[in-house]
Amino acid sequence: MATIADRSDFTLELEFTRIYRENAAAHRAVREARCLAWQLPRIILDIDEDDLVPGGCHYGAVGFSSQIGGFLYYAHDNKIREEIDRNRDRPEYCRQLEQMRSFWQEEDCKHRLRQRYSLRQLLAMPTDDWEGEKAITYPLYRIAGGILDFQKLLSLGLPGLKATAEKKYSKARPGSEEAGVYEGMLLCLETLRGIMGIYEKRAAQKADLIGQREDTPENRSAFLRMKAIQEAMASIQSKRPEHLLEAAELFWMYVLVSEVRNYGRIDSYLGRFYADDIDSGYLMQEEADAIIQKLWERMGKRRTITDGRIFIGGRGREQEEKADRLAKACIRATRKLKNPDPQLSLRFYKGMDPEILQMAYDAIGEGCTYPVLYRDETVVRDVCRAFELPEETAVHYVPYGCGEYVIDHAGFGTPSGVINLMKGLELFLYTPGVQKEPDAEYLQGEEGEKRLTLLRREAGITRWAEEYETFEQFYEAYKKWISFHIEVMAEQERMEYDFAGEVCGLSYLSMLYDDCMERGKGIFSGGIRYLGGTLESYGNVNTADSLTAIRKLVYEQKLVGWRELLTALEADFKGYDLLQKRLKRCPKFGNDQEEADGMLKSLHRFVCLTAKAQAKRVGLDSYLIVVINNSANTSLGLLTGAGADGRHAFVSMANANSPQAGADENGITAVLNSMLQADTDIHAGAVQNIKFSKETFNESRAAAVKVMESYFERGGAQLMVTVVGREDLENARKRPQDYTGLLVRVGGFSARFVELSEEVQEDILSRSCY
Repeated sequence: MATIADRSDFTLELEFTRIYRENAAAHRAVREARCLAWQLPRIILDIDEDDLVPGGCHYGAVGFSSQIGGFLYYAHDNKIREEIDRNRDRPEYCRQLEQMRSFWQEEDCKHRLRQRYSLRQLLAMPTDDWEGEKAITYPLYRIAGGILDFQKLLSLGLPGLKATAEKKYSKARPGSEEAGVYEGMLLCLETLRGIMGIYEKRAAQKADLIGQREDTPENRSAFLRMKAIQEAMASIQSKRPEHLLEAAELFWMYVLVSEVRNYGRIDSYLGRFYADDIDSGYLMQEEADAIIQKLWERMGKRRTITDGRIFIGGRGREQEEKADRLAKACIRATRKLKNPDPQLSLRFYKGMDPEILQMAYDAIGEGCTYPVLYRDETVVRDVCRAFELPEETAVHYVPYGCGEYVIDHAGFGTPSGVINLMKGLELFLYTPGVQKEPDAEYLQGEEGEKRLTLLRREAGITRWAEEYETFEQFYEAYKKWISFHIEVMAEQERMEYDFAGEVCGLSYLSMLYDDCMERGKGIFSGGIRYLGGTLESYGNVNTADSLTAIRKLVYEQKLVGWRELLTALEADFKGYDLLQKRLKRCPKFGNDQEEADGMLKSLHRFVCLTAKAQAKRVGLDSYLIVVINNSANTSLGLLTGAGADGRHAFVSMANANSPQAGADENGITAVLNSMLQADTDIHAGAVQNIKFSKETFNESRAAAVKVMESYFERGGAQLMVTVVGREDLENARKRPQDYTGLLVRVGGFSARFVELSEEVQEDILSRSCY
């Protein structure tokens, strides 16, 4: 869709660069605000005639962004080069583009941060391309997972928020750090007001155009929507919202400018507007529901893929009865639209309105894949322990993205790194003289050999796999190898936050995060209350199953020698069919068997507790593992060689905390029993995917629900449930045009099945359906 402003050339990018350079000496929050004052009005999307809540963004090739466009001040060199190639007949324009390109090659924030990595860090993080190049760990450059205080925003309104900042600014010493922070905030609020004014004007223009058309029901409806947008936008520029539509518009405008991709506890901050408008007679329930559905449509158009989390239910909400009414409207919107976005999620607890959970099961049974289910009694306890917080704080947990926990508008936990435990095991097993060379390019050739020697020395690894006499020695050495990589990722997380605090103010985030305005500090410059980090962990189950097989066949039964195993893995089992069968017959996680489940529990505890121990060392309030998964079990699997679990090279790994596809042979109860073995109170979120057939879930609903209830009552924290027929999935691959509405749960997000890559479709088809 087109932006409101003309984007036919790179005027946006060139002028942004000029403003950035001219403000080099300004306070970082002021510099950011002046850059955004130019950028934001020119990247916002035009209003669709079916909109009631308008607004989206299309980022430029150069700009400022926390995640969507790029990492902080960013430049996409390939896009600039493409623009130059398209305009060879405009030499002066191309000269300006070349100068801009040269400037940003050094000034791009991702480049600047990577330049600061030590040799130790570069050994562990040889590449940034986690979907294309083989490595164990990768940095992720983003400021992700912000959950803003929308209750504060809607209570104060734009004028109240501005008055708060003005009061703080008036008391700050001129030229001080605090004065710069507050000046940046005020400039950003003025830009926000301007964005609202643009949409007010644009809605009026659209209404005038529609009013000139033939008088039809469709045109009358479109005209009324444009007038409603115009009036709401005009109102929220000068006063705090009084009604549901005004509150929804203000919420969404702030989402756009702040760039947050997750929406927090909507029933808590919008519930009173919804209920009060209905109870006062200002709106009929159908009209209020229509506004929620239009908000859902707008979120769906944004299509965040792995974000878009929006929560209902749970302890600690404002005006619970009103919140519950909105929660039901949210489920109705999800059932009606059946979109991948937003990712509706439900926190349920004993004493909650039972109708909400029944409505949730109905939505899941219809194939919505939503809501994702979280049991408060378990998760609140887990957050208390993992984050070391009191219960009165932990009750305000909110999972974002694929399922990482943070404290609502008080904590941050960007997943700034990826670790592939299975690749870690593969490279740990590598033995020169037995295998040719590692398949990871950074460890190949003469330079790669030197790098591997340095890497092993840094990690404290002194022996090759075949030299360990006992499994315990082997396992401890592998853990030392992985510990080194986790330590480096924790250091990188802290560096990323410090760098962000050094180069920008992130004022839109700071204004709606606890303590930032009070302290006069940007969110990553000492303003935030709880600064945490998370590390995405993949290949956990395959690694545990591989370790089980190594222990059993190599060390206990001595049926397989190290050299035979390593040669078979390098050959991807070609010529080693019998060995592969033996490996596959070893106990596997997901069958309620102590040998396999115990290994997963041991590995899980090691990885989680090792990460947790890094927080104080690097100066974070928390640093925790997340076993959340998106489609990375597939993308990283395509970069990972054959495993001692019998898995072939370069195919999908197990999804998050779920068994490897096809390895679970004892039914759904056994799978859930195995899942319960992984401790839930030592990490920042893990996801459990299960898939029911339509017949099981809808025709035997009581039995399916009983299985899930038993899982939750015995300590289960979370479930993501897909209800779909295998026949539908197979037919969708053959006739995608007939199945455009078929939703599936991929990992930490949902998607239309026909829009997924062939590899991810195959992974979903291979998962057990109960």
